[in-house]
Order: sequence, then C-alpha cells, then structure tokens
Amino acid sequence: MKHAQHLLLAAIFVFAPCFSILAQNKLSDLYYSGGYQDVIDASTSLIASGDTAYYNFYLKALSETQLGQPTKAIGTLQHALTHHPGELRLRRMLAREYFDAGNYVEAKISYTQLVQSDSTDVASWLKLAEMASFSQQYREAERALNQVLAIDSLNLSSLMMMGDILNRHHHTRAVVCYEQAYHYYPENQKAAFALANWYIQSKNAWKSIPICKAMLGIDTTSIKFSKLLGYAYYKTGEPETAVRYLEYANQLGDSTAFTLKFKGISHYLRVDFASAIEALNFALKKDTLDAEIYFFLGASLATTTRKKEAMYYLNRSLELMQPDPSIVSRIYSEQGNIKRLEMQYNEAYTLYEQAWEADSANAMSLYYMASILDNSLQQSKAALVDYQRYIDALDRIPEKETSNQGISVRAIVEDRIVTLKEELFFRDEN
Repeated sequence: MKHAQHLLLAAIFVFAPCFSILAQNKLSDLYYSGGYQDVIDASTSLIASGDTAYYNFYLKALSETQLGQPTKAIGTLQHALTHHPGELRLRRMLAREYFDAGNYVEAKISYTQLVQSDSTDVASWLKLAEMASFSQQYREAERALNQVLAIDSLNLSSLMMMGDILNRHHHTRAVVCYEQAYHYYPENQKAAFALANWYIQSKNAWKSIPICKAMLGIDTTSIKFSKLLGYAYYKTGEPETAVRYLEYANQLGDSTAFTLKFKGISHYLRVDFASAIEALNFALKKDTLDAEIYFFLGASLATTTRKKEAMYYLNRSLELMQPDPSIVSRIYSEQGNIKRLEMQYNEAYTLYEQAWEADSANAMSLYYMASILDNSLQQSKAALVDYQRYIDALDRIPEKETSNQGISVRAIVEDRIVTLKEELFFRDEN
C-alpha cells in the first residue's frame, strides 16, 4: 500500500508541470478566443485550489480589464504580488491599471518603484513624465524625459513630449526637440505637424511649407497637412495659394470653422469678396464667437450694397474681440468708410473720431475727419483744425512707421491747409 502511495506521489511530481502547462494553454486559448468570463472563472478555481502560478493571476487580470472591471483587476494583481513580489510583468501591469483607472498617486508610486528597480525602463520613465506633465509639474516631467533621452536619444515619444512641454512655456528649445524628431522620423506625421506648426507660430511660416509638401507627397489626401499648408501660405502673404490648399482640404471633407475662416479671409485678401462672404458665412455657422469671422464678413459685405448687414457684423466683432486698440480702431474706420459712402457724413465723422480715440497711431482717421468737414460738410474752420491735428500726429509717429501713403497724403494736407487759410482770410473768417 505504501509503495502504491509513493508511486502516485512520484507521478504527480513528474506530471505536475505538464498539467500546469495544459492549464496555461487552456486559459490562453480561452482568452484569445474572447472567453474572458470563462478565463476569470477557470483562473479563480485554479487559484482557490492552490495553483498560484503567475499566469493564472495575469490572465485573470487581463480578462477583468477587457470586461471593464479595473477595480477587480487591481485586486487580482495585488493578490498576485503577494505570491510573486519580484514579477516585473505583474508590477508593470498593476502600474498601468492604476494609471488607466486615474489613480495617479498609486500609479506614480508603482512606476517610481519600477525605475528604481531598473533605471533603463524607458516605458516607466515616460509614464512618470506624462503624469508630471498633466499635473503641471513640468520640471519633474523634464527630469524624467531627460532620463529617457540619456538612455535613448532618438526616443520619439520623449522628444515629442519634451518639445510639447517646452512649447507650452514658450521656450525656444522646443524647436530643437521637434527638429530632432522630424530629422530622425521624417515620415512621422506627429513630428512633422508639431515642427511645421511651431514654425508658423514662431512667425517662420515659410519653413513649414516644405514639411507640409513632403507629407502631402506621402499622403495626398491628408486633410491635416492640406489645411496647415494653406494656413502657412496665408501667413506668408500668399492668399491665392492659401485658397487653393484650404479649398482642397474642404473638398477632402474638412468643414471646420478654422478652414472656412481662413479660406474666407484669403478670398478677402485677394479681393474676391463674393467668395469671402460665402466661406465666412459657413464659418460663422460653425463658430458664432469668433470676432475675426465677424470682422472680415463685415468688411467683405461693406464692398456690396448690403451696408446694414456689414455694420451689424462689424459691431458684433467689436463686442467679441479683446480690446486691442489698433484692431478696434480699424473696425471703427471700416464703419466710417461705410457711412461716408452712404453720405451719412456726421455719423462717419463720429466713427472716425472713435477710431482716432481708440488708437492715436491711426492718423488716417484724422485725415478722413478733416476731409469730411472740408469737402462734404463745408466746415472749413473745423476742417483746418483736423488737418493740423493730422500733421501733428504724423510728426509724433516714428519715421519707420510712416507709410508711403501717409507721406503722400501729408503733402495734399499741407497744400490744403495753405489754401483754406487763404480762403478764410479772404472771407474774413480767420
């Protein structure tokens, strides 16, 4: 009898690994066939029976994650680590579960322990950087990313994240990261887009053009790079080409306010006001709070007989925009132009006066005020005052800011001042 028992125990000892492998294979087959609940039930039974092999916990936790049960997955992994405290696969999975569940305190502790165990664990350093970044602990994020770059200087994720952090702080070093990422990964859309966009934002839009064209050479149907290229041409003062690429993005299915807005503004700049009105009307339906859309729609309508609508849109842009004096002044000037064309001279004068009050560098508003008094309202004395104010304003404006138009108008005004003084003298009104 004893001899039989010894044989049974010996057989169990010899064949136990085989049974274990069979159980693992069965669980794996169930998992990959989508039988997640079956995996959970089977692994739970195995663990309860004393089979605490790490893959029982691992596949159980994976299945719980697949069924949207993160709390249970975390509990399973915590239990697993009491049996397998040094199993890195389980520790990494637990850290990821904490992160995905939004438990960043525990996630940070777990990822910190992982990098302490292995300082070359790039994935864990990146997670620590990501958490620090969206917690706005940017110096901590930079330290983690520098660790990654010390291990792998070509790590794309680290280069991009570092660039984004530096860019957020308007640090010029951001471009170094983006340039490196694009140099080593020239077909990566994220790297190309970040670099091209950085060039545009830093007022070097011309540098972004070859990047966008290269990406469109790889994928001619890329909406993202078509609209960015159109925007780059808009920024470089080439509205004709801007319209072409923005229109192409539109044809590819992009109907965002951004594309429609800059397509409309580009049409305005190329003096195609009908097309500008059409595009800007569509843009306005997408975004009713964009002051620029209202302004350029109003300015475009001002060239038509729809003056009342133009006034409405220009007024609406004033209500929405930040109080930038030069822009406010320009809007009042546009409205003054409308009223002057409608021969409502008193209203036009008031609007030009508001333009001057908003921005004392807008000397032309004084000229238009004087011109209305002189030519339309026949108020020579008052006109003389405003003409002189115009000359005084030009004298205060730095020479480099004085346009050729300002210089030529000055000559006209100086002649007119002399003439008006003579006329007033002979009318005995001086």
